[in-house]
Amino acid sequence: MICPKCGTELRDGVLMCPICGTKQEVPPPVPPKNIQNNPKIFTKTRVISVIIVAAFIIIGLCKVFVFK
Repeated sequence: MICPKCGTELRDGVLMCPICGTKQEVPPPVPPKNIQNNPKIFTKTRVISVIIVAAFIIIGLCKVFVFK
C-alpha cells in the first residue's frame, strides 16, 4: 500500500502513515462471489434419503433384537 499524500510505501494493515500522519483508508474485505446461499435445508431429496436410512436402521435393529 502507498500513502496517497507523501508516496511512502506502507505495510498492509497500517492505519496511519508514519511519515506524514495521513490516515489510511482500508477497503472492506470483498466476499467471495462463488458462494451460494441455499436456505433450503429440508429439500425433498434429503427428506427421502433420511427416511430410507432410518428404515434400514430400524429393519436391522429388528432383525438383531426381535428375530434372534
